[in-house]
Amino acid sequence: MPVRWGAKIINTHLIRALRIAAALLIFAITACSGGSTVTVTGSSSGRPEIRDVTVAAIPTADLLGLYIAQDDGFFARQGLHVSIKKIASSQSVIAAQLAGQVDIGAGSYIPYISAQASGARFRILAEGSTLRAGTRALVVAAGSPITSIADLIGKRIGVNNTNSIGTLLIDALLTESGIAPDKVHLVTDPAGFPAMPAELKAGQWSAVFLAEPYITLAEEQYGGRVLADLDAGATLNFPVDGYVATQAWAQRYPATAAAFTRAIEEGQAVAGTDQSQVEQAMRNAEGLPSAITAIMTTPQFPTGPVDETRIQRVAEAMLDFGLLRSQFSAEVSDGALTRAMVSPPGS
Repeated sequence: MPVRWGAKIINTHLIRALRIAAALLIFAITACSGGSTVTVTGSSSGRPEIRDVTVAAIPTADLLGLYIAQDDGFFARQGLHVSIKKIASSQSVIAAQLAGQVDIGAGSYIPYISAQASGARFRILAEGSTLRAGTRALVVAAGSPITSIADLIGKRIGVNNTNSIGTLLIDALLTESGIAPDKVHLVTDPAGFPAMPAELKAGQWSAVFLAEPYITLAEEQYGGRVLADLDAGATLNFPVDGYVATQAWAQRYPATAAAFTRAIEEGQAVAGTDQSQVEQAMRNAEGLPSAITAIMTTPQFPTGPVDETRIQRVAEAMLDFGLLRSQFSAEVSDGALTRAMVSPPGS
């Protein structure tokens, strides 16, 4: 169910500042303790090599850390001018990143891990989100005859992209329900999440895979009904999104990468603690009404160094559900594939 919030405490700016400071202190202690590998090289006080940074981002609640960092001036305080370019899926921006047209991609880990396995070289700068109940779901239209997972057999399901997080979550749901994933038809909607609730109501799909705030939008504005919450079973608390650069970019601009990551850490801390900022950032990013942003459910927003265990979990699930070919099983099993995306060279 969507999370609703009560009265706001008056001095929210002071409280937010204290929470951010506490989160960053924890981050610093973790990094110094030798627990997880710090993913960004370069001096924490170094001037960014470049000021202008383009980030390609999927417009979902998973990336609220990014939107808050932009709105609250965290990037500016780090000496960065960040331009956010909206995309339908991470997979659609990888070619642009490899060509040097986009600096950082903000979205699903899955297409990046696939590209890494195929020979591309990426670096995860920071984690974006992990699943929480209500943040990824299959939704059907009002009055739909589909009332169970079995009713999806033979049906068309709209996704923002195939071979990405939607494919994996749907495959896991079907498999755990005793249904072979090839019994449904996943179809990419090139317009992505913002267009899909209306298209569902118009009958273009039998069901759609949605992220927040578009689950809430589908329910509140179009009468949609959640058929299945995808934060369950094998994908409970599953890692979803992160902030990813090519290794070449991260090595060429280490101080810029470090500055970007520090700003994201601040944004993540606010996203996880300040509901009023969350609502405002989502309204600014997508122009959604308060009636939607006030009741949408938000995911978990990890802070601190990238957790290699979480990224490894994604790769293993991709192998289990056929999103990575078996030829990569050894590289996944020994952790080499994801380790190269988390740890700086020579670490």
